[in-house]
Amino acid sequence: MDSSDRIITDSTRATSTRVRLDADLSQVVMLRAVAETVALIAGFTVDEVADIRVALDEAATCLILDAVPESEIHCEVSADAFRIRIAVSAICDSDHPIDTTGFGWHVMHSITDHLAAEHAAYDHEQDGYPVTITFTQVRRLH
Repeated sequence: MDSSDRIITDSTRATSTRVRLDADLSQVVMLRAVAETVALIAGFTVDEVADIRVALDEAATCLILDAVPESEIHCEVSADAFRIRIAVSAICDSDHPIDTTGFGWHVMHSITDHLAAEHAAYDHEQDGYPVTITFTQVRRLH
């Protein structure tokens, strides 16, 4: 658990939700709506929410494009008055579907406060590689 997880976990006003959808690009709008709602309830500004939406779009699209056929994408959104943490995961065809040197990763890295990708070994039961992209955005107190 990193420090951003601990702050969210320790907060008495934390909000957390999990969404599981078909790994299809048409579902990205649903993920965006959930994250946007949680961020607005937590008090993030419209500009901060826009950055969160862009980062989520990039992460979800990257995973969906490499997801095994007929699979799902999982998204967990946790927020409190200080920060929002979003973890997006899917079972992918390749062990490294994320191009960390590409423009999309650069954008996510630029607009988030913490960004990480985790790749697990091939899972024979799920017929693919479990991959998770996690990012945290700290709320800018004005």
